Amino acid sequence: MATYAIGDIQGCLREFDSLLETISFSAHDELWLAGDLINRGPQSLQLLRRVKSFSGQCQIVLGNHDLHFLAILFGGHKASSKDTFEELLQAPDVYEIGHWLRKQKLVHRDIGHIVVHAGIPGVWSSTQAFAYAAEVEAVIGQDEGVALSADELSYKEFFAEMYGNKPPYWEPSLIGMDRLRTITNYFTRMRYVDAACTMNFVEKGGLESTPNGFMPWFEFAPSQNLQVRAEKILFGHWASLNGVTHTPNHIALDTGCVWGRSLTAYCLETGKITRQSAY
Repeated sequence: MATYAIGDIQGCLREFDSLLETISFSAHDELWLAGDLINRGPQSLQLLRRVKSFSGQCQIVLGNHDLHFLAILFGGHKASSKDTFEELLQAPDVYEIGHWLRKQKLVHRDIGHIVVHAGIPGVWSSTQAFAYAAEVEAVIGQDEGVALSADELSYKEFFAEMYGNKPPYWEPSLIGMDRLRTITNYFTRMRYVDAACTMNFVEKGGLESTPNGFMPWFEFAPSQNLQVRAEKILFGHWASLNGVTHTPNHIALDTGCVWGRSLTAYCLETGKITRQSAY
């Protein structure tokens, strides 16, 4: 048995299938998918149907593009001109797929590794990160028809109010949608942070493009009251890194398949990296 983590697929089904063939993926193996399964690529609907068929041997964490689709489906938002959701949104099983997708995680941990879409801020321990993720997962993964108290948000309300860059940094005292949005943004949108772990939502370049006063999130030194994270972190989201972090415990999986580069698989047991060039 082997466990493979794969970066942002973004609807690139042909490359995904070829990569699974190259690594000889079998019924005994497990997949970890680092979010952004869909959008910008050509086959978002078919990709989600394929991944859904792997449910028994697949761990999925949600990315910002996956949440964007859910915000369109359940939150009343409209697709942008850059989105490639049209076939998915018109599919007869779109709500079945959407309800399945919103039940997925923001972060997953096993065998000394954590997979997350964008990253985990250095102001949180791993234990805190999973506790905060559970707060968001409890809202977006609610069962249909469950009665909520007056101060509880429904998943539809969450997706209606999800977008935004504020607050851009963590405060334990945050409540309501501000708290949930900040947690979600750290897990799914973070790239550069400053010394207060404030997120920069503008710059999307690589390490050479680091803005003054900021650093890549994985270079942020945790505060003295936090233990150094023991797990390796596997993450996607940041295609401009092209797999390079210069840190052994942070594995960047987004190598820009949808932009014509490659799709990456990382074997947790061996550390071997396999790449499938974009067609």
